Amino acid sequence: MSGVRQWLDQTKSRGMKLGLERVHAAHNILIQSYESTIVHVAGSNGKGTVCALMATHLNRLNQTTVMFTSPHLVRLEERIRIDGVPITEKQLNSYLSRIQETESDLGIKLTFFEITFLASCLCAQEHSPDVFIIETGLGGRFDATRIVPADLCLLTSIQLEHRDILGETLAEIAAEKAAIARPNKAMLVREIQDTEARSAIEYEARHAGQEYLGELPSPASVEWIQIDSDSSMKEEAMTLAKATLNHLNFNIDSLDESMLALNWPGRMQHIEPMSWGGSLFVDAAHNPSGLKRVIPTLVDLLSSQQEWSLVFGCTPKDDLEEFVQPLLDLCKKHPPTNVLLTVPQTGRHPGVSIAKLVEFDWHCLKSVIPASNPKETRQVLEKIQPEYTLAIGSLYLIGELFEVLRLSGSKHLELFPPNTQR
Repeated sequence: MSGVRQWLDQTKSRGMKLGLERVHAAHNILIQSYESTIVHVAGSNGKGTVCALMATHLNRLNQTTVMFTSPHLVRLEERIRIDGVPITEKQLNSYLSRIQETESDLGIKLTFFEITFLASCLCAQEHSPDVFIIETGLGGRFDATRIVPADLCLLTSIQLEHRDILGETLAEIAAEKAAIARPNKAMLVREIQDTEARSAIEYEARHAGQEYLGELPSPASVEWIQIDSDSSMKEEAMTLAKATLNHLNFNIDSLDESMLALNWPGRMQHIEPMSWGGSLFVDAAHNPSGLKRVIPTLVDLLSSQQEWSLVFGCTPKDDLEEFVQPLLDLCKKHPPTNVLLTVPQTGRHPGVSIAKLVEFDWHCLKSVIPASNPKETRQVLEKIQPEYTLAIGSLYLIGELFEVLRLSGSKHLELFPPNTQR
């Protein structure tokens, strides 16, 4: 491991520190200007998919992009993509060296997330893409991504999440996310039924702007995007991407074709053939609403499968039973042949134990198989050789499966590679 990577790895011990003073100071030193249109996306579910879909469509329109998302599946470089392709190790190391030097000069301690985001800013400054697409990490008001001068903001669906950080109520969480609103700029918002949350979003829009970021407070304009209550995750992403791109005056006629071309790693991704000859479908549903929204797609997929196996593992949830229930309902409707329960190894918190997961009724036709980690999961899959496998759970789990199943090659990590199965 190079010296700069060792430094970055050590910053993980600094934990998560919300606040913009450190990253704003470093950004002022590192970044002179952007020549790109900047789109800033926040929300609870679907924000990464919308970002990826916009990047894919812009590529098909011969527009260049730099996209920042988090976390990554396998390699850190995935967080920063130039025209859909993760940047190289050499490129990232170069950015990290400049950030490390700046941190030392300023006498500050940046967090891991702040550093990786600043690296994306350096990438956007260096390459001057037509569009710089940025996904928030957590919240919005104090998220490091808030420091850039965005031209357009988008709020996807908002759910109760990270209540220990963002607030106890939906309105409080909505306010934190809506604080990405920029003065005198548009903020597109997925329609929300909760009246208090809606009022909180409108309040933040009316009071947009942070003086300490060099912004002159002034209202942002809110445009509510209607989404049918029975829309799938894909349909919702299409609607939000269409509204955003249309606002930026890009042609959206072939957006459905862009969705077909999109290969968003670890998110509703179909990969075949596997080493044992079967097919694999993976999705990193990380909260109850996200898992519930993906179920209709899974029902459609499994309706044509006579036999299938489930791989599941997750990180701790405020209400584990609520999170798992949609998956249990799916298994009741389409019973899996085998269920492999495993534990993600690399999350911020230890994964939910197999002992807890096995307590649920998985409606399994043959056996519920404990696999202590993704490596053991791979061994079981190669032994039972399922024709069709659904792997679902935390992004950390999916990333670990990618590694042990040797799926970390470039074609599976690019947004729109040729010949990647969807």
